[in-house]
Amino acid sequence: MIGNDIIDLELAGQQSDWSRKGFLKKVFSEAEQSVITTSPDENLMVWLLWSMKEAAYKAHQREFNLARRLNWLAQECRILDITKDKASGTVNISGETYFTTSKFTSEYIHTSAKKDPALGVKNVISEALPSEVKHRIIEEVSDHYQIDKKELQLKKDALGIPFLSNNESFHFDRFSLSGHGKFYAYSLSLINCETSVKHS
Repeated sequence: MIGNDIIDLELAGQQSDWSRKGFLKKVFSEAEQSVITTSPDENLMVWLLWSMKEAAYKAHQREFNLARRLNWLAQECRILDITKDKASGTVNISGETYFTTSKFTSEYIHTSAKKDPALGVKNVISEALPSEVKHRIIEEVSDHYQIDKKELQLKKDALGIPFLSNNESFHFDRFSLSGHGKFYAYSLSLINCETSVKHS
């Protein structure tokens, strides 16, 4: 299962003052707070861990068909490697581990999470309109499965989880969409994903 999250850093700074009293304790464990306060770039670390939690929860929600109720402190992030523009890590949720890869610039942070570390995932970050990004996903899936893109529709299930369908006979859910501020992103897997396609 896949999840992803994009953060427009400029907008995040306007919307949330993470330095205000109580914010970090509400969202991050003591260990995560220690990672933030000892980081040379605390702002980046706050939003990196936030993004990891969001992306992993989306994968977890899809994996277990859960209603959207993100409990920040029920997730534990661990950063395995970090450089000036990318990071890898894990997020543990109720005993389940999700593997994350993140990319960041001065403008955004994007994280993709997956349950299977060997799963091939394509990540696309764009300033295109949401409708254009959704169209790109439809085109990629259409080309891969040789289905007329005019027949594919992006829908959401009762829990609000998106999937692609072709007149109810085709179900594809190996992707995740996210948007924040001027950025829109998706993570998509078309590798070894036949089990996620259901034909009735």
